[in-house]
Amino acid sequence: MERSDSDQPPPAAWRNGTRVMPAVKILLEITKNLFDHVMAGLPKEDREPYIERLNELLEQRQAIIEKLPGTYSEEEQRMGKMIVKMNETIDPLLTRQFEEIKHNLSIMKLKKEKNTQYANPYQTMSADGMYFDKKK
Repeated sequence: MERSDSDQPPPAAWRNGTRVMPAVKILLEITKNLFDHVMAGLPKEDREPYIERLNELLEQRQAIIEKLPGTYSEEEQRMGKMIVKMNETIDPLLTRQFEEIKHNLSIMKLKKEKNTQYANPYQTMSADGMYFDKKK
């Protein structure tokens, strides 16, 4: 039995006989994963895996954004609105987490400097050993 034209999906949805997920749908899934990851919050300890996963999701999302088509169907526009709504929550949370990481790094740097000064208090003194007597 042959398929009629009305049974055929749009050509963009099929490649090499297999169905291809539209870029907007992939972007929506990545954005949902990013949303869930950011909403879980920055862990207090062992932050490196969290940051690595965050970078991975951001890179995936950027790669898909670059592949987005110029025109969108109604369904893709609806998904786009969902993506924008999630981004409105993601962006301030990412900014807050970034600021927290920067703050923690500056505190650690300050502690390291203080620790070094405590361990060797005479390191910052002048090495020339000169002394000027103002009396005549």
